[in-house]
Amino acid sequence: MSPLSRPQPDTRLWTSGTAQPGAWADQAPVPGATSPTGPALAVFQHRLHMAWRAQDSTDSIWFSATGDDLTWGEPWNLPYVGTSDRPALCALPDAGAEALYLAWKGQHHDHSIYWSTSADGHKWEDQQILGGAETSRGPNLIVFRGVLQAFWRGSEHLITSNQNLYSAVHNETGWSAPMMLAGMASVESPALAVLGDTLYLAHRGPKAMLDDDKWIRLWSTTNGVSWTSRANPPDAFSDLAPALAAHDGRLHLAWKSASGPEIWYSSFDGDQSWQPPSRAAAFETACGPALCAFRPAIGTNQLNLSWRGSTL
Repeated sequence: MSPLSRPQPDTRLWTSGTAQPGAWADQAPVPGATSPTGPALAVFQHRLHMAWRAQDSTDSIWFSATGDDLTWGEPWNLPYVGTSDRPALCALPDAGAEALYLAWKGQHHDHSIYWSTSADGHKWEDQQILGGAETSRGPNLIVFRGVLQAFWRGSEHLITSNQNLYSAVHNETGWSAPMMLAGMASVESPALAVLGDTLYLAHRGPKAMLDDDKWIRLWSTTNGVSWTSRANPPDAFSDLAPALAAHDGRLHLAWKSASGPEIWYSSFDGDQSWQPPSRAAAFETACGPALCAFRPAIGTNQLNLSWRGSTL
């Protein structure tokens, strides 16, 4: 096959929303959004915000937002910072006003985790470092019981690979010391969602020289400290990080296939019952997808699926 005839990577970012999970709307590209990695999603000030790593040598972080899940605004960026993976977004009520938090891994071989906050999603405070945290993947953020928490997997160096999962809690004095999550290990970032009074975490397995464990596991906690292994989704295998979101009283999981570019989907009742996995329409990706529940300005509450393309 000549170089001209080889499939080219589709680095556009795509979205699809549905009020009935599984019945996905036609995919639509986010104008001006291209990335070597998947996007991050969060609802902030009644708008769905997306963040992604730039598709150029700057590795900068870009944003766009929509109020109706149809029309996305002109992208804007956070200057003077860079990342080598997907960033994380999360909204948190702060002293009576909502604030948007952003976290990201450093650029290239910088394994530090940085974070910033914004009152409007456009102007960001100076970056700060999450002390004691190192990762080789993008971190994740979640608010549980009114408290912001960060989750990440360990870092990789020339001869070592720390695939343990860690968390830290943010309060008025700053971030707590990192805490290792016992029994959890993954080659990729964990996914988080809150359903009711329970925090859920999903991750694919670790990778060793002779064992690449791609099975997706599910864990839960009601106190943020002690975790319980839950019923795992059937036939859910991925080579990348999965996506997790709560919507309409259920937990929703999306993941890239371990054997191809297809995106798969299932949902969980919060107890023991998973729906059988199904394809998310004909959507395809080369990266881990993102999920987020969102109520457009006009319309019913829906589940939004976003992803980076696969090939053209």
